[in-house]
Amino acid sequence: MFILNRLDFSKQQNLAQWIRRLSQQIKALLILRDQESANNLSCNNSEKMDEAHLPEGFRPEFQPKNPYSESIKEMLKTFGTATYKVGLKVHPNEEDPRVPIMCWGSCAFTIQAIEQILADEEKPLFGQLSCRQDDCLTSLTRFAAAHWTVSSLSAVQGHFCMLLSSLVPNEKSGNLPCILDIDMFHLLVCLVLSFPAIHCQDFSGVSLGTGDIHIFYLVTMAHIVQIILTSSTEENGMDQGNSAVEEAAVLALHKHIGQYVGSALKEISSGWHLWKNIKTGIMPFLRCSAMFFHYLNGVPIPPELKVNGANQFEHLCSYLSLPNNLICLFQENSKITNTLIESWCNNSEVKRFLQGQRQAISYPRDSNKLIELPEDYSCLINQASNFSCPKSGGDKSRAPTLCLVCGTMLCSQSYCCQTELEGEDVGACTAHTYTCGSGVGIFLRVRECQVLFLAGKTKGCFYAPPYLDDYGETDQGLRRGNPLHLCRERFKKIQKLWQQHSITEEIGHAQEANQTLVGIDWQNL
Repeated sequence: MFILNRLDFSKQQNLAQWIRRLSQQIKALLILRDQESANNLSCNNSEKMDEAHLPEGFRPEFQPKNPYSESIKEMLKTFGTATYKVGLKVHPNEEDPRVPIMCWGSCAFTIQAIEQILADEEKPLFGQLSCRQDDCLTSLTRFAAAHWTVSSLSAVQGHFCMLLSSLVPNEKSGNLPCILDIDMFHLLVCLVLSFPAIHCQDFSGVSLGTGDIHIFYLVTMAHIVQIILTSSTEENGMDQGNSAVEEAAVLALHKHIGQYVGSALKEISSGWHLWKNIKTGIMPFLRCSAMFFHYLNGVPIPPELKVNGANQFEHLCSYLSLPNNLICLFQENSKITNTLIESWCNNSEVKRFLQGQRQAISYPRDSNKLIELPEDYSCLINQASNFSCPKSGGDKSRAPTLCLVCGTMLCSQSYCCQTELEGEDVGACTAHTYTCGSGVGIFLRVRECQVLFLAGKTKGCFYAPPYLDDYGETDQGLRRGNPLHLCRERFKKIQKLWQQHSITEEIGHAQEANQTLVGIDWQNL
């Protein structure tokens, strides 16, 4: 179990007590922040500090000592600034308050991407990662956890207060985001990794692990409400099991949520169906959470999670100190969760979604995939032959190129469709990568039957196409003229490179092996 045994945990503060104490700490910090911004310790502010009922043992003026050596601190700053620079495409600035947010977000996104790949390939959560991936996740998670120590303490505390207010509103919350618009795993990672900035000023003896598990329970409950609000009413075809207790509990929770959103909440065919939707929808979150806490705390992985066996849900719940019946979280903390559910459901955007006036993500989320390609290559040739250059008055394009990410047909390698990007003239494909793939693109040059990888303005390579003739050979340049058919395995390999964010790496390997690729003006394509 990743933090505390549930029996031992029962001796600690419950969720309501923890939130009450944390809210008092946040209130004191906000008052102190107001004092600092006004640069005036007025009597009025001192009275406000007294009114905040400062929790016993909490010292908001305390400045913790950095536990790391100067060389480690410099490396934390360097890597954090690089993450910020690349992620936001801005100039380096280690003092920018967005730096820690980018570090935490990079950690969360990397874990989510790897979990999705493992799920798509039907591999177990642990035991199938390469040494390189395992070391990467260990280092990235622990870097993200340590980065707050080289950031502004007040900035990290501000991030925690703002992020927590999306689930637990405070006096200065303002316009809160809709619960349907929050990526709960990103929120979990950011809250857990910024919480030490609050906890370091708490000398009451409450452990950091107690806060971590309360944050985890809180975010898990919010995610369950997300799933119930967006759950499909269609039957999922699963076999009905012995889940009478879970069925009754989830029906009660559904009814409770309905009290706040009214008749707009979708009717459900059965409590069993909704419970199965919750289990299916929350699995990616639980899998990501297990990876995150394993690499953060180093808790050994049970053998059941190293194989693709039965009862994975139950094994994950055991590892994460969760009850198998997740609805018990709401029952055990009913005093505070009733208030929280009301605040989440009373958001106007929730009601707009339930009334069909806006869209929201449903769970589990579908994995992103490249576009569907036709079996017969002649279909693509016909499509390309009908494509006209958008800037040449209806003339046929000489180099039609298909984006495999979004399906847009482009006029490539032609001056007619060059556009200006960051002060430089670039071709249609290069410009498209910045709007479609954040600088990375995968294209199929139809008349050459050739796949094109692009990364940035200056890097690219050609890759074998996913179309083969009856002899199992490619025909780049369409010189032989044999009928070509889609090879699913080759296309799956291209898709895997894209999903694993390995396009840039593949380009690097290709350019090392073939130096002539370095001399090509990729920005003109």
